[in-house]
Amino acid sequence: MLASGSSSAGSFEPAPDMVLVPAGKFEMGGDHDNWSAPDEHGNRVVDIRAFSASQSEITSRQYDACVRAGVCRAPLFKAQGDDYPVTGVSWRDAQSYTAWLSAQTGDRYRLMSEAEWELIARAGTQSRFWWGDDADPAFGNFGDESCCRPAVGGADTFESAAPVSRFKPTPEGFYDLYGNVWEWVQDCYGAYDRAPRDGSAQDPADCRVRVVRGGSYLLPSGFARASARYKLTPGARRPDVGFRVALDPGTP
Repeated sequence: MLASGSSSAGSFEPAPDMVLVPAGKFEMGGDHDNWSAPDEHGNRVVDIRAFSASQSEITSRQYDACVRAGVCRAPLFKAQGDDYPVTGVSWRDAQSYTAWLSAQTGDRYRLMSEAEWELIARAGTQSRFWWGDDADPAFGNFGDESCCRPAVGGADTFESAAPVSRFKPTPEGFYDLYGNVWEWVQDCYGAYDRAPRDGSAQDPADCRVRVVRGGSYLLPSGFARASARYKLTPGARRPDVGFRVALDPGTP
């Protein structure tokens, strides 16, 4: 069971709203999903320590505070509004943001690991999406199923990225884990059978390719499944890639 939490940043306005995730075990991987790719196979039980994660993707407004402070690089693509997820930022840009936010608040912000991301995306389930096996535009901003272009339909009225928190959240209160924009995680792209079983990231010093999770508004819903993975170089800056943040165990 997840409980609401917030950063000890207090009145620091750009700090994201956080949700506390208690310690626990879950089965990670795509072995139960016949849509899964080979790099999702090799399910394992992961024993994760408590952490907090942001309710939504980091917004343009939140990231812009770091840009105005002269620490973060401006995103490659301009968001449609302050409450849209920041995109056009690299994995390295996300590292700059978490370091700056940590310095401003006194909390230790970072990117989530792959295991942490999948834990909150699954919300205690083993289905493709936390609500079941079929894509539902009430829960996420997916692209056209023929690939690779935006689509609208039902609750999804957005032809590109949507403002954060416009779709139904997980039972624990996380928004936009499925679709909208890909999210950088800390991990280096690697095989599941070599991944840590304590929920920490695969993060070798010589990593050349990083992982993104969650799919995007440009891609079919199959890319947004709970176990789906994609890889990008850490310097990549795409219009459909952003990130959310986490706090280390023990903070706040």
